[in-house]
Amino acid sequence: MPTSAAALTPSTTRRVPSWAAERRRGSTRSSSGWSGSSGDAPQSIASAGRASRWAGARTVAGFAPPLMALAVRTAMMTPTMTTTSTELTRTPSLLTDLDPPDPRTRAERRWWLTAGAAAALSLTVFLAAVVQLPYLAYRPGGAQRVEVAIDGAPNFPPEDGVAFTTVSTQRVTLLEALRGWIDDSIELSPTGNESRAERQRYNAQLMDLSKVHATAVALTYLGYPVTLVTSGTVVRDFAEGSPANGPLEIDDVIVAVDGAPVDRTDALRALLQVGGPGTAHVVTVERPAGSATRVDVEVTTFAPEEDPTRAIIGIIGEDRIVELDLPEGPDGREWDVTIDSGTVGGPSAGLAFALTIIDVLTPGELTGGHRVAVTGTMEIDGRVGPVGGGLQKSLAVRNAGYEAFLVPSDEHEAVEAAIGDDVEVIAVDTLQEALDALDSLGGNVASLEPAGTPDPT
Repeated sequence: MPTSAAALTPSTTRRVPSWAAERRRGSTRSSSGWSGSSGDAPQSIASAGRASRWAGARTVAGFAPPLMALAVRTAMMTPTMTTTSTELTRTPSLLTDLDPPDPRTRAERRWWLTAGAAAALSLTVFLAAVVQLPYLAYRPGGAQRVEVAIDGAPNFPPEDGVAFTTVSTQRVTLLEALRGWIDDSIELSPTGNESRAERQRYNAQLMDLSKVHATAVALTYLGYPVTLVTSGTVVRDFAEGSPANGPLEIDDVIVAVDGAPVDRTDALRALLQVGGPGTAHVVTVERPAGSATRVDVEVTTFAPEEDPTRAIIGIIGEDRIVELDLPEGPDGREWDVTIDSGTVGGPSAGLAFALTIIDVLTPGELTGGHRVAVTGTMEIDGRVGPVGGGLQKSLAVRNAGYEAFLVPSDEHEAVEAAIGDDVEVIAVDTLQEALDALDSLGGNVASLEPAGTPDPT
């Protein structure tokens, strides 16, 4: 007989899914199992359910009972799996089950970030120190005593000769450019289109020409016969607003004016005076330089503000000298003038060269024993031309301890402001003014006489 509900005692506890409990509503159901001397009542319920399912399975699918029983058991296990899943979702937070981050991982990440930033900074500094910019830096150079030897003539080397000044030029990197923008003694200038080799070659040509001019002017001043033969005037630049800029081009060689050859140093200037300012002239140029090609262009002269009677075309020219005939010594050999300029280029030492040649060819001290530095070009007619780098040269002269500094008058004010009261700055525009300045310092200019040379012709 079935045992009453009061006589049953729970022996095991089984979790029942909610859907299963819903099916058993109205029956003897609990989350507890049953135990007792007999399990007829619960057994009959379970058996009835199983019998119904078995019958349905046989009728519908036609499978044997064992196989269908396996399918039923598998279906009945699903609530247990669902129950397990429900228990997992009740965990307060899955994040609490994760392992804490490893401190070593954070340290490695910081190390890589630091290393990457350091590498980027190092690369930037390296490029800034190596990659060159299209700019030249002009820095203070030095003051170098002029050394002249004249083979074939008596020499009187001075104890304290004049010195020429230099400016250091170098293409800059970004770091050097930054220094140039900060340091007032350094000037930056674009390099232009020419290469370094072309710039050096041009400066070397200017240096050679300055030696020729200095030699010719110095010997002419002392009364020695000198003959210069040119083959034209090279156009090096144009004055602002020049009417020649267009018909003429840079590096053109003017070989004739109105058919008359430009074959001596003052020929171009003399030929342009014909007709006065405002006259149109046919100018024959060699283009390109060194070729046999000749081109005729028309250029009209004008008068400069300082001299309304003089006719010019507004170019900066350079004589292309092809021959310089020097005096001959007692043995009949032509003098050989050697001027040591080292590796310095450019025309700015011309005045210093001319003064030294005069000093070497005459007894006594042209500087009166004083330390004198000089800068300025030497034109073939005895004029002193302006040069650049006045600030840098001033600092070089002051740092070297010179007493006096002769400069072109155009640069006197700027040089005097830069050099201060430490050095006496004297403005000169011609060779004669430079000699007068040395005479005022105690030099022997008043007693200059050529010695041991043939009479001028």
